[in-house]
Amino acid sequence: MKVLTKSLKKWLILRKKISIEILDNNDHIKLTLLDNGIGFDQFKNDIKKIINPYFTTKKNGTGLGLSIVNKIINDHNGELLFLPISNGAKVEINFRLDGNRNLNS
Repeated sequence: MKVLTKSLKKWLILRKKISIEILDNNDHIKLTLLDNGIGFDQFKNDIKKIINPYFTTKKNGTGLGLSIVNKIINDHNGELLFLPISNGAKVEINFRLDGNRNLNS
């Protein structure tokens, strides 16, 4: 029973959360992503370097993911922001709208 209780406590502490919020503000759409992971503290002095091609912190990472995401967002009149917060990370994606709100055209 003691082992089970200890395992459960460890699982609850390590439990990850991701929150996604989408706001329509007439002239732009804002997506906010929050998580309770390790955050951006190690990059706070130069946060933009994480979108450079081939930048990775993973042993087997290619470093292309965020670079490609940033390119796609920029190509669609958007902006990608990485914001350090306590207990996690915050990412904002803002898309400026051109006035044509019909997504089917």
